[in-house]
Amino acid sequence: MDFRRIEWIFLMVFIGLNIFLGISFFQSQQVDLATSTTDTADLLADMGRDGIKLPKLATTTPTGGYLASQPNTALSQRKDQLIGQYTTVSGTAPETLHSTLRGDVVIKEKDAATQLKKWLASGENAIDGDEYVYAEGLSSKDTYIFVQKRDGDELYDRRAEIVCTVKNERLISYTQTYIDKLTVLRSDVALASAQDAVITLYRDNELANNATVTWTKLAYTYMLDAKGSTVFVPAWFVGVETQGAKSLTVKKVNAISKTVITTRTEEQ
Repeated sequence: MDFRRIEWIFLMVFIGLNIFLGISFFQSQQVDLATSTTDTADLLADMGRDGIKLPKLATTTPTGGYLASQPNTALSQRKDQLIGQYTTVSGTAPETLHSTLRGDVVIKEKDAATQLKKWLASGENAIDGDEYVYAEGLSSKDTYIFVQKRDGDELYDRRAEIVCTVKNERLISYTQTYIDKLTVLRSDVALASAQDAVITLYRDNELANNATVTWTKLAYTYMLDAKGSTVFVPAWFVGVETQGAKSLTVKKVNAISKTVITTRTEEQ
């Protein structure tokens, strides 16, 4: 791909991003108007009366922005460096590597995440596995999820993760997606705080009575595709346990526009 074509691609990305920023700004203005008419303290009190339990929520407003990546073929090109595995690669944007272990890899339940992290960090076991960090909030019994961390930013996204399946203290298989490079489109935007994110969920009826917010995490997630590039936006991920439910639900709030990200929106 020549330099002029690369310039054209990123020009189109910026045009699409500017359109989205305009929409996001309008949405955030609407949110700020709603917040100004109902004091934060009153909303927190309302949550208390509804039996919603909260952890200590940060009120500081971090900064962030927009990141972009392009499709890559690193997994298909480098899968032959892996040993002791049967591997296949499917898809193109993103590529997904599927691996089934040939022999026994013992993973003790007591310290499974640490053992898996060490195993993945070997260049013979996973491609650039040392770039991935454990995401406890996204993981569940027998399924351990590691998310890619590039330049200090974690990506809680299916395009940049390793999902390990462990049964009877044996690593059975894993899938991997991989982002090769990230381009910073903007980095100086004031973001919502963790408290803002939870209030947004409550105001949008995303928190049921007697629910428990167990954790919050700021990370990057998918926003849109534009001319072959994928743009990521900072978002608050919030773990919620609903009374009577057997599993935890992870909800997402756009940290720039302070709007709830639905599954349908994320998969577009």
